[in-house]
Amino acid sequence: MLKKYLDKLQPYLDKLKPYWEKVRPQAEVALAKGKHFYQHAEVIAKQKWAQPRFRLISSLLGTLIVGIIIGMIFAPSKDDAENMHKTISVDKTGVINISLPGVTLSPDVFEFYITGESTAPLNLIVPGRLAYNAERVKVISARAPGRVERIYAFDGAPVKAGDPVADFYSPDYVSAQTEYILSSKMVAALNKADVGSLYQDAKDTLEAAANHLRILGGSDQDIQRLRATGVASPTFPIRAPIEGVVIKRAVDPGAFLNTGDVLATIADPKNLWFVGSVFEQDIGKIKVGDLFRLKVEAYPDREFVAKANYVGASIDPTTHALVIRAEIDNSDGLLKPEMFVTGTLEVGTTNAVVIPTSALIQARNARYVIIKTGEDTYSRLPVYGFDINDHEFAVTDGLQPHQNLLIKGATLLNQRFVREED
Repeated sequence: MLKKYLDKLQPYLDKLKPYWEKVRPQAEVALAKGKHFYQHAEVIAKQKWAQPRFRLISSLLGTLIVGIIIGMIFAPSKDDAENMHKTISVDKTGVINISLPGVTLSPDVFEFYITGESTAPLNLIVPGRLAYNAERVKVISARAPGRVERIYAFDGAPVKAGDPVADFYSPDYVSAQTEYILSSKMVAALNKADVGSLYQDAKDTLEAAANHLRILGGSDQDIQRLRATGVASPTFPIRAPIEGVVIKRAVDPGAFLNTGDVLATIADPKNLWFVGSVFEQDIGKIKVGDLFRLKVEAYPDREFVAKANYVGASIDPTTHALVIRAEIDNSDGLLKPEMFVTGTLEVGTTNAVVIPTSALIQARNARYVIIKTGEDTYSRLPVYGFDINDHEFAVTDGLQPHQNLLIKGATLLNQRFVREED
């Protein structure tokens, strides 16, 4: 059958043969030139390929070309891009809605819970500081002119009531001791003589001498010692009137004091005052007897309770705030005077959606939360409210009860919203 077709083509080939004979010389010349060009190009290519730089450039160029071809093959079409943008929408209120079809959020990373309405306390925040309770501060002063011979308790030293704070020499005290010794001897002599009214007068004089010693600072212990020994002491101890610590020492050993000059100040650190400032619009919310919850930076996980015992009678002209004072039991000694304190007073309640602070997203001076609105759709909502404590936030606007709120992994999912915003 093939021979049959060749027989049919033979007449046509015979007609073309004269034309081939005419162009054959030119074709042979062109073929020779082509062969020569190929050989020359092969030599040049081998020389270039022997150079490392040429091989590197050629490899990079080949990789780039292959990458462009692959990108063109797998690049999404215009329709696919339009469908992708349709997964993001922003409504008129600024709420961003996002759809993640085919994406499953791991329960180990993301956690949701259904919100509910409850009541949240309305708190008044009162800044302030701690101070010694002035009712438990005692100033030790000289009751007669004299000289400080020795100091036993310096600044910060703890003392108990009756402990000696300093030894004091005073001529008036020496004279008072001598008066007491003579009166004591007189009583003893008249008691044996049994002379009636003179004995009573001597006893009255002895008691007056003892009172004189007490006025000058002598204790009953000092008077009993003086009566037993009958020997006057050149100095006498100035004793602490209360238990506490020495918060200020005004003199050094050897200093001379006149009557009324201050020797030292003692305060009781187990009972302190919280001194706070209340602004004018909040004055009506505070009264004597209110309980404040106090927080200090030194103990962020603890709360201290203080009971208001004073509300100022006038506004401070400098700060334009009202001073309030509350008493704190500091038996454990954790609090120190002059600590900065934040006081919180509950002044009422309000309806709110209480959520954990882990659900909050802080961005651009605003707070947001993320809720699940469908099987694979989510919305980011702006919310408004106030902190209840370190772990809870009361939402008064922006979130409704019975919404599926993301309480764990909110910051991570928010990154998707941020990319879409940009």
